[in-house]
Amino acid sequence: MRRINPRIKASFLPAILILLSGCLNPFAPALGDPAESLWTDQQTVGDLLANFRNAYNLQDSLRYSNCLADNFVFFYYDVENSHEDQWGRDTDLKATGGLFRNFDDVALVWYAIPPAISESSTADSSLEFDVSFSLSLYGGGLSTYDIYGFARFTVLKESGDQFRIISWKDNTVF
Repeated sequence: MRRINPRIKASFLPAILILLSGCLNPFAPALGDPAESLWTDQQTVGDLLANFRNAYNLQDSLRYSNCLADNFVFFYYDVENSHEDQWGRDTDLKATGGLFRNFDDVALVWYAIPPAISESSTADSSLEFDVSFSLSLYGGGLSTYDIYGFARFTVLKESGDQFRIISWKDNTVF
């Protein structure tokens, strides 16, 4: 039987220690507290708006869809045809998904949400309010856009459920 040179054995020691340490990756970032989530349970209007903002900023169409009621309607002014128009939830999800795919970075910021609106948690009663925003769209082979405007939301939290947006009227300033 042939003996292994002690110098060769010593060179395997670091590899053996790494294997014995399990799946520890010293270069992996520390995991945050799993109890702290970026996403809320949408039990207040502020929670709903936070999820909406996060869905836009992270370009997460699945989370965005959870903010919209099944009967959601988006109202806007069609500049080309000079009239008010609207579309439903399915069209809105396709349009928003396209926006997320076509820009490298999306940044939505809400401004001046009154605490009485943000903290509202009343079930089975719709609530209508205006909120100002800025939306910045960067890259993706397209120009960069900075959009400022007001959104008029109607939201509802049915008993035992979470807040969802029933309608959104876009009052964007161009």
